[in-house]
Amino acid sequence: MSNLRIFCGVVAVLALFSGSTVNAKQQSSSPPEPAVLEQLYGDGIDFDVFLANADQRKELWQTNWLKSQPSDDWVSRARSLAGNYRLLVVAVDACSDSVNTIPYIAGLVSHIDQLELQIVNPRIGRVIMDTYRTPDDRGATPTVVILDENFGVVGVWVERPLPLQDWWISNPNISDRTKAQRKQSWYDWDTGAHTIREIVELLEAADANSSR
Repeated sequence: MSNLRIFCGVVAVLALFSGSTVNAKQQSSSPPEPAVLEQLYGDGIDFDVFLANADQRKELWQTNWLKSQPSDDWVSRARSLAGNYRLLVVAVDACSDSVNTIPYIAGLVSHIDQLELQIVNPRIGRVIMDTYRTPDDRGATPTVVILDENFGVVGVWVERPLPLQDWWISNPNISDRTKAQRKQSWYDWDTGAHTIREIVELLEAADANSSR
């Protein structure tokens, strides 16, 4: 068995035994006001414009976008959403996690009439990154805030899929270079599957809560 398959298997096992259900924590007592989020959303750009303007990691952005066809199951589940949602994304082209997650999220959105997506850079979206943090209390890109039709926050996803985040946080003694290499190998193996699953499950949870 290759080292990559062993590593991916270890990450998968961590996911099974992790007690985590979310990959973000809220730093402040209340989210930004809907008016602030509406303004930020209006200041954003769509994924096609972001992709065209990407200078860093351009080849990988393009490659992952071309691979971003979501499975029929996730498309079907997302199309079953009763509400309409906006995904406000804080991302930057140089970010190794953004390039391996946002193209797949954008690919899902492109298939779903109830979803829209806009991207802002960290300078514009600082209030979001300061509010919603990683489990180890960092502001990070990408941060994805799911907004309802009134620009209220109904879900948040930060930085990377849960199994990979759990592995990353649980291994502080591995060198940054080795961790970065293994992280990229995992992303190449996963091809957006965990990212899409977690985003759709957040959307389904928001939909269920809105119907109560």
